[in-house]
Amino acid sequence: MTPNRIFRFVALLPALLLAGGAVLAECPVDMSDSADGVYVSFADVFVRYDRLADGSVLEHEVSQADGLGFRVHSISGAFVLTTWSTRFGAIVTGTTETTDYAVGLEGLPTLFPGQTWEGSSLRQHDDGTTKVETVVVTMSPESSMIIGACRYQSWPMQVATTGNDGATFVDHLTYLPSLGFAIYHGGADANEAFTPEMPTRISTEPPVVTEDGEPVMTGAGAGVLPGNPAPAEPPRAPQPPVDDDK
Repeated sequence: MTPNRIFRFVALLPALLLAGGAVLAECPVDMSDSADGVYVSFADVFVRYDRLADGSVLEHEVSQADGLGFRVHSISGAFVLTTWSTRFGAIVTGTTETTDYAVGLEGLPTLFPGQTWEGSSLRQHDDGTTKVETVVVTMSPESSMIIGACRYQSWPMQVATTGNDGATFVDHLTYLPSLGFAIYHGGADANEAFTPEMPTRISTEPPVVTEDGEPVMTGAGAGVLPGNPAPAEPPRAPQPPVDDDK
């Protein structure tokens, strides 16, 4: 995956078992399920998506091999506001980039299938360097997306960013309107062939690995579903001693 925007990353549609059509409890269904974060796994990377109070999304991508990753704050996945490189979850110094849009945040559109939007932006690295860019967001017709055993209404999109040198980089994403965030599939230069990275799992629980870092199967088809420990029972009120002679 390219580090340009690596894994950047509302009608309700139940998440279904592909075979029988039964609703899976572990498939996040709507925006309320993302209140405590939704995890999307790829072959060797997973991403946690958190919706913030203003409706924007914070994504934290982690490589399961070396702990390297990125944090991305965006609106709808298409409009990146801030990015950071990370290592084991910590932000790496000197890697912050912020993006301002000429129309302002209030001028950014609410995305819908079939829409095309074009605007200009200014991207600034924390070392002071800046880039003026043209951004074109192209929304494809509505489709459906299967992630593991879950099926979602989906809006495929492409975000083409062109710099002053005329070079265009195209990011490919799929927006899930019921969850309110976009899954990032990677990107490539406009004149290059592109093969999207597809997710393999989605859950409100984090991925599980062995001590050696090998993934453990979870979700539909797994023998045991991992999760947070069951809360302990509340302490009982003190009881008077029992008189065995009575």
